[in-house]
Amino acid sequence: MPKRRSIYASVLVVLATTALAQGTTKKPEPTTGTVSGSVTCADTNAPARFAVVTLERMPEEVSESGKKDKEGSAMNPTATTDMEGRFFLDKVPVGHYYAVGRLAGYLNPLARFSEQQLQKMSDDTRKELAKAVPMVSVGANQGATVSLRLEHASELSGTVLYDDGSPAVGLEIKLLHKDKDGKLVDLKMGAVSGLGLFGEGADTDDRGHYRMIGVPSGEYAISATLPMQNVSLGGLFGGESLTVVNQEGSGLSIYYGDVYRKKDAKIAKVGEGDQVGGLDITIAGNGLHSIHGMAVAKLDGHPVSRAHVELLYADDRELVRTEEIGRENEHEDGSFEFSYVPVGQYILRLVDAIDIEKIERHEFNSNFTDEKLIRRYDVAELPITVQADVNGVELAAPDIPVNKAAAQ
Repeated sequence: MPKRRSIYASVLVVLATTALAQGTTKKPEPTTGTVSGSVTCADTNAPARFAVVTLERMPEEVSESGKKDKEGSAMNPTATTDMEGRFFLDKVPVGHYYAVGRLAGYLNPLARFSEQQLQKMSDDTRKELAKAVPMVSVGANQGATVSLRLEHASELSGTVLYDDGSPAVGLEIKLLHKDKDGKLVDLKMGAVSGLGLFGEGADTDDRGHYRMIGVPSGEYAISATLPMQNVSLGGLFGGESLTVVNQEGSGLSIYYGDVYRKKDAKIAKVGEGDQVGGLDITIAGNGLHSIHGMAVAKLDGHPVSRAHVELLYADDRELVRTEEIGRENEHEDGSFEFSYVPVGQYILRLVDAIDIEKIERHEFNSNFTDEKLIRRYDVAELPITVQADVNGVELAAPDIPVNKAAAQ
């Protein structure tokens, strides 16, 4: 009898152990492989030391069964080369990748493609990518190799000065690329971030110099923007923090060629590996003026509570700058101001004008302010000529017509 009890107890222990093992069994890891290779600099044939190599997964492709391949990690496998320019990536999810190398001073091959091209991959884009970027296929428990060759990047540089010869310090420099239709569009710098002294743009240094590395070949306009900022400093000697608030859309841009309009900008051409200097900009202090005004209701002349004021060029209605009324204690009296406006013909346009009522309430030992919409206004426009400072402008917003209000 004791022997049977011993056998029975042993069986229970085995069953319990098996059940515990089954309950704690881990799910198998996704099937992976490895990628190794080397990176060299095309101009020197030397190893690209401490370059960053990233595997960019190709867009989802439809398999023969008609299903999309969704395997793989959300993070791009990335490695840094050693002193011999070699790299190794372990546990790379199975799939097809573009191998991209990045090193300061060398061109990111993806920079020549727009974000839209990369997101909506056309057959033409795929063919261009295949020529510019090496591809690698990773198989299950297999090792793949790839060699990268980095082309020396193009460079644009210049100096921004005021007309008295002093350097324009800390101004934002931007590039506008001429697209295939001949239009100047903002160059998205995300693809070339880290390739030099710029990400989304560059700033002039203490001597007014700027230098942009990693620029794809093409034709460019260059702009320098005067900052429009609200600055508050706590404490006489800066004992508290410094707060800088940028007024979006309100800065004045001066283009290469010393002009204020994008369409008049001088164009700089750059080829693969070119170093183009002397792209200087001079900012004239004279000839810039300000516009001061008030946005009011046309019916009775009271200041509107909220609105946007747009400054447009009169000839083609290109937007110059915008000003917001009534937000965060700014211009709550309906007033607006545009600084540093060049001589010319303009249109002031008032949009999204409304009246609100502020309602104070006290709850949970705290004070709250609610806003109630009282009235909406229609668009208002006013032609204006700037030859000197312009003061006392009244931009009157009409009531919305009954049929238009009903539609809204």
